[in-house]
Amino acid sequence: TAPGMASVTLPVTGEGNVRTGTFTFRMQAAGVLRHVLGDRAEYAGLYGDLQGNGLPPQTQVMPAGQTPGVLQTLFDSEGPVWLREMTVSSVSGLSRFSDAALRQVDGVYGAQTVADSGELRFKGAVPSRWHTSLAVSIEYR
Repeated sequence: TAPGMASVTLPVTGEGNVRTGTFTFRMQAAGVLRHVLGDRAEYAGLYGDLQGNGLPPQTQVMPAGQTPGVLQTLFDSEGPVWLREMTVSSVSGLSRFSDAALRQVDGVYGAQTVADSGELRFKGAVPSRWHTSLAVSIEYR
């Protein structure tokens, strides 16, 4: 899998909540940390060093130089103004948000499914009704 990409496999259930197959797709996730140092803003791409946050680990983080383009495309003209003007030159763990030495901290996270990457597989016959879901956990600290 390419940096910043993840392969996601979800269970598919049919009648009576019986597991009948899997739905697999690829997704791309990226994040950026913004903070002010002196009189200028600094930006760092983010990797997941905390459990369950949806960002790739450090070994699979997107290269810093690719982060602005991915997030700018994902957010189009929405998001903070600085998102359209930023230059990312480093990467940092998500835990850096709790660094008390940082000033005027801000950040953006985005994730998207990769077009045409989905694959639905059934064990045996295709059930007349089926479903899958992607659990999302948001934790405030």
